Amino acid sequence: MKHNLPKHLRFSKLSVCILTACLSMPALAPASSVAPADTAKASLSAKNRPVLLTGEVIAKDSQTIFVPPSNSAPVVLRNFIAEGSKVKKGDLVLRIETPNGSNIEQLEIGMQQTRAKADSEQAKLEVAALEAEKNLVTAKAALAKALVDAALPKAQISALDFDKYQGERERSERDLQVKQLAFDDAYAAINRKKSDAELEIKKQEININYLKAQLTQSEVRATQDGFVVHGYSNWRNERLEEGSSAFPGNNAGQVIGSGQMEVQAWTLEADRIYLKEGQAVKLKFDALPGSETIASIASISNAPEEHNSWGYGRYFRVSIKLPQQLNLKLVPGMSALIEPVQASQQATEKRIAKTGELTIEGEIQSRNNTPIGPPTIPYIWQYTLAKIAPEGSAVKAGDILAMFQAAEVPTQLASQKSQLNEKLRALEKLKLEQSEAEKAVDLSVAEAQSNAEKAARKATMPKELIRRVDYDKLVIEKSLNSDLAALSLKLRTTQARARKAEKVGLETEIAKLQGKIDVLMKGQQALTITASKPGMMIYKTNMEGEKFTTGSQIWMGLSIASVADPDKLFVSAKIPEAQSSTIAIGQSARITIPGANLTVPARVTGLGNVFHSKSSSQPIIVRDIELEFDQMPKGLKPGAAVQAILNAAGTDTPAAGVVKK
Repeated sequence: MKHNLPKHLRFSKLSVCILTACLSMPALAPASSVAPADTAKASLSAKNRPVLLTGEVIAKDSQTIFVPPSNSAPVVLRNFIAEGSKVKKGDLVLRIETPNGSNIEQLEIGMQQTRAKADSEQAKLEVAALEAEKNLVTAKAALAKALVDAALPKAQISALDFDKYQGERERSERDLQVKQLAFDDAYAAINRKKSDAELEIKKQEININYLKAQLTQSEVRATQDGFVVHGYSNWRNERLEEGSSAFPGNNAGQVIGSGQMEVQAWTLEADRIYLKEGQAVKLKFDALPGSETIASIASISNAPEEHNSWGYGRYFRVSIKLPQQLNLKLVPGMSALIEPVQASQQATEKRIAKTGELTIEGEIQSRNNTPIGPPTIPYIWQYTLAKIAPEGSAVKAGDILAMFQAAEVPTQLASQKSQLNEKLRALEKLKLEQSEAEKAVDLSVAEAQSNAEKAARKATMPKELIRRVDYDKLVIEKSLNSDLAALSLKLRTTQARARKAEKVGLETEIAKLQGKIDVLMKGQQALTITASKPGMMIYKTNMEGEKFTTGSQIWMGLSIASVADPDKLFVSAKIPEAQSSTIAIGQSARITIPGANLTVPARVTGLGNVFHSKSSSQPIIVRDIELEFDQMPKGLKPGAAVQAILNAAGTDTPAAGVVKK
């Protein structure tokens, strides 16, 4: 029995099953009356039931370019390699605009501030520890003197003096214990401060490394050699380019590798039992009428998947391996009709005769488009469009294209400037205080050194001329003042380090505030977008399909318009897959411009690298083509709708001039 499928089923993405057995079976009889011969015939019909699958050609070793993750959406695509460009493994393919760079700078300044604050607090604790050490040295000297007096025999001095000396010894011992505890606590506090500072700095280093890792993740690099193919925006139905807006996780394109192809198809759950791995299948490609090849099923997925865009059914993924030597020019995205060989009962389709001409819809576009969108200012997510140049207007370099408003920017700027002025005044005051403190420390060191010299001279008196007790005390005084002089020098160095750290800490606070102010001022200036070169204003639409107007609320990273170069225009069109085989580079065409009532000769100059759905609402498979004018007419505007009439390949006629209708 021969089955002729409707043509529209050939272009759908749904698996097609023809229930010939069910259609040919007679009305069911009671179970008891069914003859064995009828049962065998029904079983044979079910076994030979033809199954038709639809699939698409995919690049076997392609790398999908996903839009990197971000804390905001949408994002702006930057450094997007041009369509068709060849890349090597490790090359940068795509980067998204992110404010992490300025955040990292602020965190690095903050880490310097933390270090300076920790140094200042640690130096102050060391000053306190040196003071405690001075007190400890003084207490040890006092105890040494008390021991000298307490060692005098009771018989040689009065009972009152003996009791006084013994009491002084006990008091000095207790005082030494107190001073020793204070000394130990002071150095324990230094160690705790060191540990706390190291933990805080480590935490900030982790935050910086995390942001750097996020910054690295905002880039996509090629994992293989190949050429880049751009994807399409799901909600704008336009090709993604440099400066386009996209959402994290979306498919921005592919890196096509060596060009090895395979066919990926889908089959309904009900048809799974009729397929098996290694089974021979017949392939037909809509873009290559009359082409037919035999391939085999390489694998079938273990579990079915849902495809809401196709319906409520569940489908198994079927991978089909193409023959080694296949002379067909396959392009990723081509539709394929798959039919198991044993179920094939259809004759090979005849090639449809060419009509000679093909008319398709197109649009005039510019090869140089500069996107317009709000600037990226840290922690500012939403903007108001205050002004925008009229759509279709010609702009010159320096003209204002758009103006955005963000109420938080002036508020934050005023607050940061106020804090900066306060910190600057505090820095001037600190410098004066530190200058006075430095002079006081110098006087203290000079006094300690003078006392050490005096004590040293007194200790040089002949031992025979003074009492032994007084001589021992002079030696103790000499040692004490020498230690105090050395400690005063260390104290001066430590206090100088503490003053420097305090000053550096305040200066880093000022630098951090100045950095925030610079970012806000740069962002405030960037709220006014000016043209860098001449061009024409082309508006874009929001998610509801409406064009942006004055007063619209714009999210960070959203492109609202573009400036098109009117001197580099071409026609962009989409041709249905079934008719794409009639198109070739260099093919002549005529462009009809309804608005200008003109017909202009042109030629096909480019074919898309992949086949794709026309839009989310029109799932028909198409291929992009580009046409350039033989002679650029005047008055063309980007965005204008045109009709392209393509001559059949091999029937080109000499290009004529512009025809006025």
